[in-house]
Amino acid sequence: MKAVDTAEIIFLVDNATDSLSSNPGFVETEFARHRRQGMQWLTGKCLCCAAHGLSCLITARTGPASRTLLFDTGPEEWVFERNVVRLGVDLGEVGAVMLSHGHWDHAGAMPRALQMITMSNGGQRIPTYMHPDMFALRATKSGDGQFRPMELVPSVDVLSGNGADVIITRDELLLFDETFYVSGEIPRVTRFERGFPGQYRQTAAGSWELDEVMPDERFVAINVAGKGQVVFTACSHAGLINVLTHAKARFPDIPLYAVFGGFHLSGITEPSIPETVEALAQFDLQLISPGHCTGWRAISALAAAYGERVVPSAVGKTFVL
Repeated sequence: MKAVDTAEIIFLVDNATDSLSSNPGFVETEFARHRRQGMQWLTGKCLCCAAHGLSCLITARTGPASRTLLFDTGPEEWVFERNVVRLGVDLGEVGAVMLSHGHWDHAGAMPRALQMITMSNGGQRIPTYMHPDMFALRATKSGDGQFRPMELVPSVDVLSGNGADVIITRDELLLFDETFYVSGEIPRVTRFERGFPGQYRQTAAGSWELDEVMPDERFVAINVAGKGQVVFTACSHAGLINVLTHAKARFPDIPLYAVFGGFHLSGITEPSIPETVEALAQFDLQLISPGHCTGWRAISALAAAYGERVVPSAVGKTFVL
């Protein structure tokens, strides 16, 4: 994985909005971005919408050249389009789209995102990376035994019809002249990270089977010169420690520097917060940016353990590394 000079990460969709908390100098809040782009009045008519989901725009720059990946799209088109427009983001620069795993809160806006990209880039089709296990119907089970289905990931036909060149693979990839790493399936090595407890998937025969491991989840990494690996994990159903262990093993000569994303330490996975926080120390990360599904209890525990190295993400925030 080749090093890049700088990286810019813009959170287009996230669960929280927060322009009031203090931030380090490499972070620009949503309010600050709006003012820089000409907002004269502080008003809700300019602001983004927080929603349960995640989408971030990752741009890597080396000299005058830049390459941009759209990593997930959030839960639905209205939120995605509103936030992109209000942030003044040019989607014409997007060179590829990657869906991290097969859940609606990351995939719901994919058709509209592809439309907006192709309308901005002159109609060029966009490589869109998917795992083959993303497309099954998934569900959780209620206390009375009823299955509660989740919205399906858009089909290959739908994505193709909206401008995607869909690439379905389980394998790891190097994109954009070997500057972006897309992982393959993530090995599960810790004893306390259990995937998505209580999730099911529908078989071809129409029956339900447990689907807790979620092999379709993958992460993205880039190598920022002078810093090291920056890892993007959208939901960490594989487990945050499993994700970082795999990233470190895959590129042992590139130190881990930062991790962004949802760490999924809320709800049924809250009991693993102490073990996750403790195990994180082995990676000596300089930046930990929890968001989306991490949960306030886990964010509080991380902040208590790692202090100013913890900088939560929020919709509209921009990080420049």
